[in-house]
Amino acid sequence: MNIAVSHDSQRHSSWLWYGLAASVLVHLLFLLLPAAEPKALPQQAGSQEIQLQLQPKPAPAPKPTPEPTPIPTPPPVMTKAPPKVAVKKDYSVPARPASQVASKAPVKEVVIDDLGDALGGKPSSKPAELITRYADLKPREEDQQENGATRAQQSVDTQALFNIWEPQIRKKVERIGQMNFPKDEYGRSMFGTLQFRLVLNGDGNIASLTLEQSSGNPALDAAALQIVRRSATFGPVPVPLLDKRGQIMLLRYYQFINERAVWGRS
Repeated sequence: MNIAVSHDSQRHSSWLWYGLAASVLVHLLFLLLPAAEPKALPQQAGSQEIQLQLQPKPAPAPKPTPEPTPIPTPPPVMTKAPPKVAVKKDYSVPARPASQVASKAPVKEVVIDDLGDALGGKPSSKPAELITRYADLKPREEDQQENGATRAQQSVDTQALFNIWEPQIRKKVERIGQMNFPKDEYGRSMFGTLQFRLVLNGDGNIASLTLEQSSGNPALDAAALQIVRRSATFGPVPVPLLDKRGQIMLLRYYQFINERAVWGRS
């Protein structure tokens, strides 16, 4: 029994070796055989070969350059011809020679003092002064009026009385001037110094007000005198300060400096 089993196993192993050897040989044959060339497909009658050829894309045609628009020529401007200036004729009189010019004698100024003397043919014994301006007329002695400040110096009493009364007048005029400071037409302050003559009656009202010396600016002169007029009345004047006319005359300066209106003594 054991002998039969061993015999069958030997036979089975031998077949395995035979099958393994056969498979190895078959694989070697496939490896050693040359590769068969592929068969070409039969070409049909009348068929043509199709060849494809790539051609470059044609470049786009350049755009035509537009012609520039011609600028219209402006119409000619009609200019007016300058008027012809008439040439003036020379009407100058030719100079005469010196020999033909008659020599003129110097004119002598004759001053007539009295019409009666002139008619009677009496010569003037004293040449008179020629007056060319109204301001040069000198007032007569009886028309002259003494300055109140000068008259007050004659005695101690009148001097003390004047020193008390005159500052009141000065302060009032300066206050009114400060409130109504002179301005020009553009609103700018005007500056300068002028001299005026002020005559007051015994009740303090203005008898006369005149400009003695101008500041050089007529507008400032007029404004200063108007300020003095607005300041009246000044109140009664002390009787010892009045002259024989019952008045007092003040000769004063009015200064407009640094936005201040100052009453100054002459």
